[in-house]
Amino acid sequence: MKYRTDFIETKYKWLGEIPSNWELKKVKHILFEVTQKTEIGNEELLSLSQYTGVEKKKDKLKDKNDNLTNAQSLIGYKKVYQNQLVSNIMLAWNGSIAVSEYNGIISPAYCTYSFRENYNPKYFEHLFKTEIYKSEFKRKSTGIIESRLRLYSDKFYNIPCFVPDIEEQNKIVDFIELKKKQIKVLKNYNSLIFGKTNPKTGFLKEYLQTLIFNAVFGKIDLSDFGNEMDLEEENLALVAEEITKYGEIDNEQIN
Repeated sequence: MKYRTDFIETKYKWLGEIPSNWELKKVKHILFEVTQKTEIGNEELLSLSQYTGVEKKKDKLKDKNDNLTNAQSLIGYKKVYQNQLVSNIMLAWNGSIAVSEYNGIISPAYCTYSFRENYNPKYFEHLFKTEIYKSEFKRKSTGIIESRLRLYSDKFYNIPCFVPDIEEQNKIVDFIELKKKQIKVLKNYNSLIFGKTNPKTGFLKEYLQTLIFNAVFGKIDLSDFGNEMDLEEENLALVAEEITKYGEIDNEQIN
C-alpha cells in the first residue's frame, strides 16, 4: 500500500492536512435537506443504526410476534430514497448517520438529505463516520447535556469536508469495499491470523477504521488502484501480512 506525501495545511486544526489536489467544501455545497412526507404511510418502513446503517425495519424483527412499529399511523413519516443521507440528529455525533440503499419512510424526527451532482454518497458516509467528524458533530450539536444534543441542519451545513474529484471518490469507495471483502475472506479461511483477535480490544474493527480513515483523508495513494485481481491469493497474503504488522504495532503500543 502506497501513501501520499503531497499535503497542504488547512485552516482547521481539527482537520489538519489535505492532499494538495483536493478541495475543502462546506456540507451545504455538497447536499441539501429534503422534507417530503408520506401521505399514505404504507411504504417500506426503515430504521437507522449507528452500527448497521439504514435497514428495513421488517428485517430486524426477532419473531412474528414483534411489532413493526408502535405508531398508530405512519402518515407524516419522512420519505427516503436510495442514495439519500439519513441523520438521527440526536445521535449523529455517535455515528447514527448513513446513506440509504432503499426507498421507504423513516421517523419524522430524522433529517434526510440529497446529494448534489458529482458526489459519491458512500464516500461521505465513510467520512462522516470517522472519529474526527463524529467529534466535530458533537461540538456543533446544540444542547445542555449529552442526551439532549441535536445536530441541526444549519450547523451541519457549515462543517467543512475533504472533497477529492468524483473519480477519486469512486476509487476510495471501491477500495474500502474491496478491503472489507478481503478481510471477510481472510476471516473465513485464515483462522491463524484472526485467532489473535481479542474481542475486548476490537482489533479488526480498529484496523478497518484506521484503513477507512487513511483512505477518506487522502493518506493512501490510489492512483494505481484497480480491483480486478485484488482478491487473488497473493494479494490476500499481502493483506494478511499488513494486518499482522498492524497487530504487532498495536501490541507494542499497548505494552
